[in-house]
Formats: sequence, C-alpha cells, structure tokens
Amino acid sequence: MSTQSEIKENEKVATNVASVESAQTVITKKKRRGINNDTRSTTRLKFDERRDMNKSNGLFVGHLDNVEIQWATIGEDANIQQFAGLAIPMLVLTFASNHESIAERRYVTHRMMPAESNALTIPGGAEAWKVDSVLGWMKHVIDVFVLKGRAMTEEEEDMLTLPFDDTDDDGNYAPVEAEEVINGWKVLFENFVKIINNEGKPYYKDAKGNYLPIWMKLLRFTKVKNVWRPVIGGKTTAGDLGFTAFVNEGCIELWFKDKAPLLKIDITKESVTYKETAKAPTAPAIPNVSAPMGGVPIMPSFSEQPVETSPFMATNPADEMPF
Repeated sequence: MSTQSEIKENEKVATNVASVESAQTVITKKKRRGINNDTRSTTRLKFDERRDMNKSNGLFVGHLDNVEIQWATIGEDANIQQFAGLAIPMLVLTFASNHESIAERRYVTHRMMPAESNALTIPGGAEAWKVDSVLGWMKHVIDVFVLKGRAMTEEEEDMLTLPFDDTDDDGNYAPVEAEEVINGWKVLFENFVKIINNEGKPYYKDAKGNYLPIWMKLLRFTKVKNVWRPVIGGKTTAGDLGFTAFVNEGCIELWFKDKAPLLKIDITKESVTYKETAKAPTAPAIPNVSAPMGGVPIMPSFSEQPVETSPFMATNPADEMPF
C-alpha cells in the first residue's frame, strides 16, 4: 500500500510528464495550410506613370523596402556559361511606394546577378561593364543611405571588394574556378546586406523605424543606338517600369520637403511611357502592338488621358512624339 508521500510524488511525476508531453506537442505540431497574416490574396501592384508619377519631373516617390539575397540555378543552356547548372546568389533590392495601406502599395524590384570571370570581364576588358554596373549600383545605394558625402572607411572598402583575383601581375586574365567566383560574389552581397542593415537598424529607416522617402527614376524604355529598348525584359514583364542596369547620373535620391531633386530624365533617350520598338523578324504583325527584342509583344495602354499634362507623358503610346 502506497504511503501519502509516495502518492504525492507519483502525482508530481505525472504532472511533469504531462507538461513535457504538452511542450513536445507544441514543438512538433505541423502547420497546416490555411489563411494567416502572411497569406497574399492579390499580386503586388506595379508603379504606373498615370497614377504614381510626379508630373513636374517624371520621377516617383517611394522607399527602399527590403534588401536580401536570393538564389537561382542557372540552366545548362543559359548565356552565363561559367555558371551553367550552378546556383548563384542575387542581390535583391525591393522598393515600394509610401502608401499607408500595404494593399495599395506599388512595388518594383531591382536584382543584381554575379558576373562571370573571363578574359572579357577583367578590368579593361570589353565586357568589364558586367562587373562595374553591379558594383556601381551597390555604391550608389551606399552613397545615398550610408555615406551621405563621407568617404568609405578601409574596413568598408575591404568588405565590398571581391575576394578573388582573376588577373596576373601583368593584368592578364588568370582563370578562377566557377565555385570560387560564385562564393566571392556571395561574400560581397552578404557584406553589402550587413552594412546596409546596420545590425538591425537599417540605414534606409529613420531613428523611429520609419522608411526614409526617396525619389526614384523609373523608366519603361531607353534609347540604345537610336532604337527604343525596354528597361525590363521578360515575356510577362517587358516594358514594365524599372531601374536601368547602369546608375549613370543616379537612380535614387533622398526626398526632402521643398527641395527639388537632382535626378532628372533625359526625354531624348529615356521614357516613362511605352515606345515603338524594333520589330523582331518572327513577331506577328498586330496593329498597335510593339514588340521588343525577342518578339514578345507589348500591349499599349488605351486608358484615359492623364489628369495633368506633362512633358513626360504621351496621350497614346503610339504617338510620334519628339521624346
């Protein structure tokens, strides 16, 4: 026959076992499919010049919403031969409008991919721009949000330098394994994210955690060799508003009340509206449809005229305008 103390001890053990089992149940509980705060019912809205553009300067106002690294596997038949069949990192900058309601916000994403290491992409090579354009964009973002006019520190320069060297002492190409090149870009992108996120206090937010407003130079088309080309490619995204691969005179700038931006649009070679592009040989002849490179048709907009007139707007994308 159990004593009173033994009964109490058994009850205590049973209680502890039940608590452990309950805790284990919580830990191992499988999350089933359902609706929660992360569920997205609609696709993100895109920026549109008719409703979002500043009519006086052709720019857009928004903020840098997120900075992250994503990975993608390059197909065997891709143009990036050195990385064929391998996973590569991409530095992804997501920008958004300043609407209070997230459901009303417009988004635009700028992705930067690693450049191959070969005889053409080394400093001074015919395709060195493939590396320089990415480095230029990263420096532009750092200039706007972090440096703000000051010089980089030696530590920052070391962090934002590719760790591999693909040239010899005479400046000639010295082959580097693809895995080393990919890892080098990975380290560079990770250091960029580390710097901009500033240990949980991102430089693109103020002291109260609010996003800093910025001007954004978003374009649909740019003129290359006297031919209009879409800034954004792809079968479903060709002609969307986006950032150019080259920073040139600037793509973003901090917004200040009652201060005009330095950013500007050259309407002779930059356009926020749809433009007639060179027809690809295989593109079908469809009235009022222009086709970018690759033969992907772009449907022009037939919506109402903008409320305000602007030198950056056209009442019809097919109009023959001087810009």
